[in-house]
Amino acid sequence: MSTCQLVTADRWLTMVSERLARFPKLFSACRLPFGLRSDHTSHLNNSQARSTARWGLIVARSENCSPPRQVSASTSSTYQHFSTGHEDLVHDVAYDYYGRRMATVSSDQRLKVFDLNDEGEWVISDSFKAHDASINRVIWGPPEHGQIIATCSYDRTVRIWEEQEMEAKSTPNRWKRQFQMTPETRTAIHSIAFPPTFVSTSSTSTGLKLAFISSDGSLYTYECREPQDLTHWIAVDVIHVLPTPPPRESEISFCLAFCPSRWGGEQLVVGAMDTVCVYRRNATGKFRAAEELGGHRALVRDVAWAVSMGRSYHLVATACKDGHVRIFKLSGKSIVTRPVTGRSEPGGRAGLSRGLIGADEILPGPVGAASAEDEVADRWDVQMVADFGDHKAEVWKVSWNATGTILSSNGDDGKIRLWKMAINGEFQLLSVISTPRSREEMPEED
Repeated sequence: MSTCQLVTADRWLTMVSERLARFPKLFSACRLPFGLRSDHTSHLNNSQARSTARWGLIVARSENCSPPRQVSASTSSTYQHFSTGHEDLVHDVAYDYYGRRMATVSSDQRLKVFDLNDEGEWVISDSFKAHDASINRVIWGPPEHGQIIATCSYDRTVRIWEEQEMEAKSTPNRWKRQFQMTPETRTAIHSIAFPPTFVSTSSTSTGLKLAFISSDGSLYTYECREPQDLTHWIAVDVIHVLPTPPPRESEISFCLAFCPSRWGGEQLVVGAMDTVCVYRRNATGKFRAAEELGGHRALVRDVAWAVSMGRSYHLVATACKDGHVRIFKLSGKSIVTRPVTGRSEPGGRAGLSRGLIGADEILPGPVGAASAEDEVADRWDVQMVADFGDHKAEVWKVSWNATGTILSSNGDDGKIRLWKMAINGEFQLLSVISTPRSREEMPEED
């Protein structure tokens, strides 16, 4: 006679997350040297750049996903170390939705695509020059729209690439550039993101959108009106996330991430220099500043919004140059009437969308002015629920797993740390993944 066992919802989520933790797409791939991104390129000479590029990638899979506890860097892990073939620093790595494909970008201006074969090995599928300067970000598009990759670069462009499956692999026509976006201010692009296709509430929206932020603090939103034809994108919104652009001689950092939940409408979190703010659509359908996530004492390097998975609140994580990983809880919206700080492009229309047929109007009025319609009607109650300084070095990347229950972070200490919420609601260290190189060069933690 068969028997059954009752499993609580919390225990079920724990079991699922423990199994999902074994898949490579759920955690960030380590880049060597650790945390070295395009901002540091100018500080390296040619010999240093060549010596760091040879390390390629290390994909780490945690083999120990026990309940949260204090662990050492010797936690059991397996690694697959392989060369990307890039001739310069690797700046970003991205898995596709299913975790079976990987894209890498580098200062050598090339985009490389890898496929995971049946033996569990990453095999290069395509490699081609994608930009005319260092490429700092790469992301995969929503799977509903096929095999799409977006890249951004210091050549001041965002480019959309679509795979032509009828063409042979490793041929020049396999990945076709379908569209190029350039900000009107002609500044470098620092971060890009696709929103989930199901969050759009507009009856005229196709759901395929892209947001990117440039080095002058301008946040642009584009939409593809015909998802079957990726050559037709229009600018629908542009706002400034900073009162004034940062000085040219200063080190700058911008990042953004969309809320993955289908409830609550379209919203995103933006890291601009040392500030982090949540932006939401107002009554006119434009992004406006809502909540600020404070407490950062240096440049914010990355932001990540967790899947809610039935929770009544949201979790947002940040990686900061001050060596800290912070987690914020957004819950219980409250009604407010104070003005917001998000600014529209003056002149009645988004500066980037002037002359584009079908681009939405932006409310006229002086810069910084906020009408009743311009405000965000309600706001989340923000609480910082975790602040970890375990890396003791600059933190460059944070990423949630598929269920939004485990957070991974990596930084200049050469280690990946996994964080998980305990039964008492506090986040604790779940595991430390120490790469072979970090074990050789850095002392063990106490």
